[in-house]
Amino acid sequence: MTRLLKQNLFSDMDDTLLTGDKKISVENIAAIRRFTEAGGHFSIATGRSEVIAAPFLSDLPLSMPAIVYNGAAVYDFDQQRFLYQAELPRDTVLRFVKEAFCVYPEVCAEVYTNGIIQLLNPSGVMDHYIPNENQPFEYQTLDGFGLCMKLLFYGENEKLKMVEKRLYEVTNGRGFQSTFSAPYYLEILPENVSKGSALSWIFEYCGIDPDQTAAIGDFYNDIAMIELASLGAAPANAPQDVKASADVVVADNNHAAVADLITRYLMR
Repeated sequence: MTRLLKQNLFSDMDDTLLTGDKKISVENIAAIRRFTEAGGHFSIATGRSEVIAAPFLSDLPLSMPAIVYNGAAVYDFDQQRFLYQAELPRDTVLRFVKEAFCVYPEVCAEVYTNGIIQLLNPSGVMDHYIPNENQPFEYQTLDGFGLCMKLLFYGENEKLKMVEKRLYEVTNGRGFQSTFSAPYYLEILPENVSKGSALSWIFEYCGIDPDQTAAIGDFYNDIAMIELASLGAAPANAPQDVKASADVVVADNNHAAVADLITRYLMR
């Protein structure tokens, strides 16, 4: 008889659930289905918006709210509505974009607002995932952007580190949260917002037992979630700092990391 060692599982998408070529392996899909058919609950925790994440989810049995925008929102895919949203103040976004342009004039500045990416630097480099995945976007002026759940800067890692340093210098680190979700993505989130804070919100909203929850992710934006979960996991492709924050390290994302976690640690 199958026994679940944890009842709930939240998984990062890129470089965790998804392979390097942005697919979900048949092994991961099969293992997630076995887990949910045995009574487990599964959902995602991603920096993607609900719109950009949705095309990958048709074969997955999501039975809990999803963490999107790196924790700035919680979204119910069944009801197609937000349960929770945090917002960066407009003046903060304006200030940060202007400071970023001074440090790195070619940076791609992206405002994430209800599924549509608003690009604020038409002459900047293009985020390669936007055309590769046909992600919905529009160019917008500094006067015209809308609600900002997260501000993302895309470009060269060393230059993005310079941008991050500048933002901390001009604010003394107050009023926002920053994280790298990939070497080429610097994400600016509302203060005290992370995948961990969103997971904590879901615990309370859904009455989920933290002791019955596992989480897996591969990068620095996943650490708060990994550390909050009762069982935190990192795939083998994660940086060493992320692995060190996890309780267990499983197979890499190209070898069914989520399936490995489920098979070895979540089911008996």
